Amino acid sequence: MHIIHSGHLNVHSGGPALSTWLTIKGLREKGVDTDIVMPPIDPGDQLIDKAAKPIYYRQPKYGTLAYVPKYDETIKSIGDADLYHVQGVWMLHGTQLARYAMKHRKPYVVTLRGMFYPQALAHKRLLKMIMRRLYQDHTLCNAAAVQATCIEEMEHYRALGFKNPVAVIPNPIETEGLIDRPIPEKPQFRIGYLGRVHPRKRIERLIYAMADLREKLPDDAELLIIGGGDNAYEKFLHDEVCRLNLSNVKFAGFLTGKEKDAAIDSLSILVVPSDYENFGNIVTEALVHGVPVIASTGMPWQELPKHNCGWWISNDQNSINQTILSAYMLGENKLKTMGENGRELIRRNYSVEALGTKMKNLYEWILGIAPKPEFVFI
Repeated sequence: MHIIHSGHLNVHSGGPALSTWLTIKGLREKGVDTDIVMPPIDPGDQLIDKAAKPIYYRQPKYGTLAYVPKYDETIKSIGDADLYHVQGVWMLHGTQLARYAMKHRKPYVVTLRGMFYPQALAHKRLLKMIMRRLYQDHTLCNAAAVQATCIEEMEHYRALGFKNPVAVIPNPIETEGLIDRPIPEKPQFRIGYLGRVHPRKRIERLIYAMADLREKLPDDAELLIIGGGDNAYEKFLHDEVCRLNLSNVKFAGFLTGKEKDAAIDSLSILVVPSDYENFGNIVTEALVHGVPVIASTGMPWQELPKHNCGWWISNDQNSINQTILSAYMLGENKLKTMGENGRELIRRNYSVEALGTKMKNLYEWILGIAPKPEFVFI
């Protein structure tokens, strides 16, 4: 079985790039011949993993939203594929891959990447309405299946009138070299945020929590903000820290590799106060490190309290404050037990191996060589 993907595998593309790469890695480990076609990497960026070995097409003159000249020639040079997989929406190179598949009467899958949530569609609404009319809805309607990362994402997609099969397959997380390590001791109570720095992430509520709880948390308690992104919003966060006279809020910036792993290992808990996320790779990243997670109900993480590895709460200020305080009051040993529970959840449901198997099963069903998996909804 040969599959060709379109997408991005550069580090600065963040969670979507990581999920795309780990999906491909899982498929390759299951014996599926898998390639990915992507634009050249910009100076100052880098490939997410040298093992990815992507095929680069010529960069369009007007950026990643533009039509790619001679794209079909690039795809043809790779060889025949049994199925094509478009990782994400809006980008014209993804639509070009779908059209190539249709032209050659081959099936294709589209991964939504959270882009059809109401909140996402509301951003640049007019532009997205035009893009949907011009090409995006046609690409989706003709897909053999669409991948959503959770039931909620599927429901948003269905509410727009799309009727093709939906496979609910969450994003995988790399566990190798991490999940079997002992959970390190935590010399201080450290709260963490990990991810893109953007206004919809509501990171300021963690800063306000540190101010509100300064008399209730120990003197060495700390908030560590890991990530970069929106410069204006990051300046706002720094200004708020100064205004509130907080010395225990640290900005680590954008981290990768061992530096990122060490920063996550140092956390007592991770808090994700976002208004919404379609999945939240940062949750699985924390859990694989044995760090319990406080996630907002704007995320599909009802599993956290069910498996006693975290909390699923409203992202209003009082709820965040009280839950952080409750986590501190549990003590290090109980937090460590929650961390072990989180690792077991990841091992069973979110590993590269487990989700590589699911994606392979989806492809086999589409190609008519296996029965419909239970995670596919017609």
